[in-house]
Amino acid sequence: MIANVIAKLTGRTYAIDAGDIGYLIAKGGIPFLRGLMWSLVRLRRPSGLLLGPGIQFVQSGRLRLGRGVAIGGYGYVDCAAKDGLSLGDRVTLRERVWIQSRSGLNRRAASLTIGKRSYIGPNAVIGLGGPVVIGEDVQIGAGLTITAESHEAGPDGSFVSGAVSRKGVTIGRRCWLGNNVSILDGVTIGEGAVIGAGSVVTRSIPAFSVALGAPARVTRSIGPADQLGR
Repeated sequence: MIANVIAKLTGRTYAIDAGDIGYLIAKGGIPFLRGLMWSLVRLRRPSGLLLGPGIQFVQSGRLRLGRGVAIGGYGYVDCAAKDGLSLGDRVTLRERVWIQSRSGLNRRAASLTIGKRSYIGPNAVIGLGGPVVIGEDVQIGAGLTITAESHEAGPDGSFVSGAVSRKGVTIGRRCWLGNNVSILDGVTIGEGAVIGAGSVVTRSIPAFSVALGAPARVTRSIGPADQLGR
C-alpha cells in the first residue's frame, strides 16, 4: 500500500518491506512534507517534490518542476537564469548541489534543463553561463563540475581584464559519468557516452563512446546495445 501511494505521488516505484519504514520516513516522508510546504507557500500545485534540509533558493519562481523531483539537503539553487531552471519528472539532485546563474548583478546565465529520470550525485557544482542541457536518463556520480563559460585573455594578456565566452554544455540522453568529472564550456557529450571517473572533458565526445583522462580522450566506441547493457 505504501509503495502504491509513493508511486502515485512521485511517479517512483519501489519494493518496500518492514525494515525500510524508518529509512523511508527519514529520507522520504520528511523531505516530502518539506516539499509539500514549499509548494503550498509558493501557491504551487503539489507535485511530489522531495526537499532536504537547509536548501537556499534564489528566485525560485523561475524554477519549473516535473513530478517527483528530489533535491538533497544543504544545496544552493540559483534560478535567476534568463530562461530559468527546468527539472523534468523524477530528476534527482543529491546533497550539497550548487547551481549558480549569476554572480552579483552581472549578466544572467541562459538556462538549465535536466531531462526526466536523470540523476546527479552529491557535491555537484554547475556554473551556468551559456545554456546547459542534460538529457533524459543520464546518470552522474559525485563531484560533477560543469563550467558553462570560459575566460579569454585581454589585450594586456590578463584573464582578469579579458572577455567571457558563453557557449554552453550539452550532455545527451542515457550518458553515464563517473565521480569527479569536470566539463568545460562548449562541450557536447553525445548520447550514450561513458565518461570515466576523474576525467576533464575539454572537447566534445561522440555518441556511444568511452572517454577518460585529463583531458578526456576517446578510448573506444560502444554500440547502443552495449550501452544499454543488453
